[in-house]
Amino acid sequence: MSKKLFFALILILLIYPQARASQEVPSERIVEQKLPTPGAISGGEKGEWSFNSFYERSDVVQGSRNGRWDEVTNRLGYKYNNINWYGSVSKLQRFDDKDYTSNLGTFFEFKNYFIHEEVGVGWDVDFIYKIQNILEVGHKLYKNLYWSLGYNYRAYRVNDTHLIYPGLIYYFGDNYIGLDYGVTLIEGRGLSQYGVFKSDFALTKSLHWSFGTAIGQRLYDIYEYDPSKEYGYILFTGFNYNICKWADLRAGYSYGSENPKFIKRSFNFNLSLKF
Repeated sequence: MSKKLFFALILILLIYPQARASQEVPSERIVEQKLPTPGAISGGEKGEWSFNSFYERSDVVQGSRNGRWDEVTNRLGYKYNNINWYGSVSKLQRFDDKDYTSNLGTFFEFKNYFIHEEVGVGWDVDFIYKIQNILEVGHKLYKNLYWSLGYNYRAYRVNDTHLIYPGLIYYFGDNYIGLDYGVTLIEGRGLSQYGVFKSDFALTKSLHWSFGTAIGQRLYDIYEYDPSKEYGYILFTGFNYNICKWADLRAGYSYGSENPKFIKRSFNFNLSLKF
């Protein structure tokens, strides 16, 4: 275990230095997330450590500007029985602006309810939040059909945001399909809404393919216009490969567009280790 922990720390030092100029609304990140069902986070009595490193490179067109949005996020977690604690540090870059965040969270089960709570802070802030809080709950609705409900609050330098997103997930074997509906309130600027379809299919025992789409208002909120003028979509897909019992590798691609003129093409990679 000590060797694996040392390897994870070295990996952080190698990946982190590689590491978006408007305010980032939470819908941009929540679109591709999956809320696990009760039973999915139970660990062994001896406990289990995990390390995740996520890197995304995006080429964007924003009006007459062309450039890059990049993100690097490293997360260290510990799972014991039905509680999973984690902490993460992120570096985000949009054109020449660089922001940083740190988050602490936990996944746990209580009387067949799955609960996720996360708090975070940002510093050297240009476009990211100063304070964030996430609360998500999931529970079985009928047989393999689960419901979920999430709330995300972000305090910015101006115009704090509130996002509520109920959803449904249907599991069949090692596969699932899900639907989410999100409503965003940006203080002083009114409501916007969007819908998300997501799916994940087991192609083999070791290889999963996921894809989905989001359609609606203020998925990026680049120009800070009225929501009826900021209408767009995101298409995303990816493959997750189980290298061995303690390592997984994911590679994904997404394409997003939002009126009046914004395009984002992203490649992302995620390495997950257990030790």
